[in-house]
Amino acid sequence: MATIGSLTEFAEGDGDWIEYVERLEHFFLANDISDEGKKRSVLLSACGARTYKLIRNLTTPRKPGDFSFKELVTLVQNHHCPKPSVIVQRFKFHTHSHKPGVSVAAYVTELRQLSEHCEFGGVLDDMLRDRLVCGINDDGMQRRLLGEPTLDFKKALEIAQAIETAANNTKDIRKANNNMHSTEVHHVSQSVRGKPRELLECYRCGGAHFAKDCVFKDSTCHNCKKKGHLAKKCRGTKEKSKKEWKTKHKLNTHHLQSMAPEEDECVFNMFNLVGFNKCHAEPIYATIQVNGKELQMEVDTGASASVISQATYYSLWHSGGAPALQATEISLRQYTGECIPLLGAIEVHAAYQGQEAAATLMVVKGEGPSLLGRDLLQKIRLNWREIRYVTVIAELLGRYADVFKNELGTLQGTTVKLCVDPFARPRFFKPCTVPYAMKAKVEAELERLQQIGVIEPIEFSDWAAPIVPVLKEDGGVRICGDYKLTVNQASQLDAYPLPRVDDLFATLAGGQTFTKLDMSHAYQQLLLDEESKKYVTINTHKGLFKYNRLVFGVASSPAIFQRTMDNLLQNIPGVAVYLDDILVTGKTEEEHLRNLEQVLKKLSEAGLRLKRSKCVFQAPSVTYLGHRISAKGLSPLEEKVRAVKEAPSPKNVAELRSFLGLVNYYGKFLPDLSSMLAPLYGLLHKDSQWRWSQAQEKAFRRVKELLQSAPLLVHFDPEKEVVLSCDASLYGIGAVLSHRMEEGEEKPVGYASRMLTAAEKGYSQLEKEGLAIVFAVKRFHQYLYGRPFTVVTDHKPLLSLFSETKGIPPMASARVQRWALTLSAYQYRIVYKAGPENANADAFSRLPLPEVPDQSNMPPETVFLLDRLANSPVCAKNIKAWTERDPELSQVKQWLLQGWPATVEQDQLKPYAKHQQELSVQDHITPTITAPVITDTLRRIFATHGLPEAVVTDNGPTFTSGVFQEFMERNGI
Repeated sequence: MATIGSLTEFAEGDGDWIEYVERLEHFFLANDISDEGKKRSVLLSACGARTYKLIRNLTTPRKPGDFSFKELVTLVQNHHCPKPSVIVQRFKFHTHSHKPGVSVAAYVTELRQLSEHCEFGGVLDDMLRDRLVCGINDDGMQRRLLGEPTLDFKKALEIAQAIETAANNTKDIRKANNNMHSTEVHHVSQSVRGKPRELLECYRCGGAHFAKDCVFKDSTCHNCKKKGHLAKKCRGTKEKSKKEWKTKHKLNTHHLQSMAPEEDECVFNMFNLVGFNKCHAEPIYATIQVNGKELQMEVDTGASASVISQATYYSLWHSGGAPALQATEISLRQYTGECIPLLGAIEVHAAYQGQEAAATLMVVKGEGPSLLGRDLLQKIRLNWREIRYVTVIAELLGRYADVFKNELGTLQGTTVKLCVDPFARPRFFKPCTVPYAMKAKVEAELERLQQIGVIEPIEFSDWAAPIVPVLKEDGGVRICGDYKLTVNQASQLDAYPLPRVDDLFATLAGGQTFTKLDMSHAYQQLLLDEESKKYVTINTHKGLFKYNRLVFGVASSPAIFQRTMDNLLQNIPGVAVYLDDILVTGKTEEEHLRNLEQVLKKLSEAGLRLKRSKCVFQAPSVTYLGHRISAKGLSPLEEKVRAVKEAPSPKNVAELRSFLGLVNYYGKFLPDLSSMLAPLYGLLHKDSQWRWSQAQEKAFRRVKELLQSAPLLVHFDPEKEVVLSCDASLYGIGAVLSHRMEEGEEKPVGYASRMLTAAEKGYSQLEKEGLAIVFAVKRFHQYLYGRPFTVVTDHKPLLSLFSETKGIPPMASARVQRWALTLSAYQYRIVYKAGPENANADAFSRLPLPEVPDQSNMPPETVFLLDRLANSPVCAKNIKAWTERDPELSQVKQWLLQGWPATVEQDQLKPYAKHQQELSVQDHITPTITAPVITDTLRRIFATHGLPEAVVTDNGPTFTSGVFQEFMERNGI
């Protein structure tokens, strides 16, 4: 019987086994072969000698005839092409991009081939659609696809192919029209296509290649002494005619247009044209709200990506809440081809005059202007009237460019004096030990401060404060003196008042747009008189150094600086000054510019410097002293109430009790509270089951609205006493900034909270409570700095560690030392409140916002470097080992894990049983131990090694108890 079709042998090098089997299946269908035995026989007879031998080897010790057709196919398939990793295949699929010159149909075919082993199943079409839209290399086509409200794969493919066909047809029409041009134009067209080597002349050396590939890109020109080209191609050579220059300029312009950026690359900036200084255009700026913060960006239509510098990134979010840096495959290149070092990308919310858009900003290393690139310009429409004024501001800034020089300014014509009691006993402290890994950085920073005249070495001093080096975000070191121990205890606090917020806002009334100026290293721009320099001497491992300039950490520094700035800028209308923040406005744009020019002129004449990256010019609204200021007036910052607004619903009774504690804390200010809380209190009844229904959710939301309302929240008033309540739970930290009113009650100004990171959850409770205080101080810095305030905590040991009258504890952990140093710059007193009395902060620590803090400034290796002890006297490993060896602790641990007996007979274990509810096991250790246990253990140690001079503890309740104190006194310790 004749067969339909023919079969060839399978050759490993010529084809795919799966394809061969598919051909077999079609052969079976064509010849009506359905019997499995016949299929097997056809396979074994047609596959060829080499493949048959392979099958025999794979089936040994059995015969090939003992296997079914499908089993034989599977054996050979697993041998030739083992099943690929689904993860790897999906990675290849999702990273496959459309290459230039490849049609849309071909690209889709490639995607289908890559999806073969991805196991997408029923979502294959969705995956193909997503990759087609995201991987296409035509921006216009991509925008068109993204603009479709409903888009499936079939529709996406049709649209993409239609756009591609239209583009090709347009090219054909233009090509036909070009053939009809004049001979002269035709000649130019031919020269473009026929002589590419002449057209692509490198502007560096004259060779026929792209400038980015030139071997002379690092060479120095002998003519203009600039880097990047040879003398023969120097545009600054006077002998070159204008005609020749124009010709080269045209060539370079064509080079730019014809140089398509490589895949996943962005052309970052244009080179400056030499020879056009006379008609140089000033940069054009626009003020963009980035995650609620004003950022002035230079409009750059030559940049395909929007860019900010590393310095701008850290300055915008220095107090936390920074968007996380994400790795990106995009690389930035200048026009000349050099790579721009990239830290990563951040996803932000951008707003401009009522327009909002999600945006990606590239973060590059170092300093530099923020660029508003084409990616963001496509999403927002600029107000060119505003930009016209910004351009005028740019011209104004050019006239006072010295104010923005990247150098330390110096106030001319005067010095400042620290008022120290002449009869005060000098205080001299030895230097703190610097970790070996940080010595080089500390020495480099000391050398830098010497070179710019901030400090100078001395051989002798009656006064000296120890230093505590702190690592900065960029890896450098900030040297800080612990002046709590020295000059702050002996000096008379300067009584010059900081301005009242109401007075400052009254000065700004009627303003239409606003300019905010920020001083660079503000305090250090003021010189100290000779007498005051000795009081701020620091003691380091390199010897003594005295400061020549006003220094951060001295209690009177804020008042001294405020007086200086008030005297300098007084009588200028529309100007408000609060420490190093200067706000300028005017009732019209022209008045605004006049006021700004007067301020810049005063600063220039005084020799002071501003930090350009932190300044905002001609913005419709700015954030100032905890308020948003615009032409419409004042409005509170959303950050102040965000902790309440976004607080999650309670998940259990404990969280509900914490929330109700917060509500009752402010209950006297909330009308009709009891009836509103009835659904919530119903869940606290003894026999009630936890069921969070719509009624509870409605009551919860209503109470949150009340907590954000005007009757409860008050505006910040520097004349009123400020209270900062802080608390920490197992998984969050919270804080409330309040005013103590005339009647004695507290009214909140703002709330803050966040969840702990995985690392922070491993902190001891003492460190969590300390972290809560530091978090709160940083979050509310603009309200607290330069004025006295009260810190409230429910953790007694912090009263000693963070005492405003004691030095930074040398035996504390590096983390606590760093926090104590941070707090030393503030004027505070710390007080204790029992947990129930601290209910407002407690609620936010138990219902924290799910935000992750910026961790870039303190990686684990930094914590290690800051450790001030070469080897800790005790570690968790030691404690765990001794817990296992100790018969008492091991028995207690067993009971904690398996349950306590009804009665405990052993006398030595009865103290544990009495406090069994206070004990727990963490990492195989029982961290909570009573005073009798501690004293018994110390008694055994003292019997062996003798009595010590001192015992260092964490001041926990065990060590502050009467039993322990009596034991210490009895032994003379």
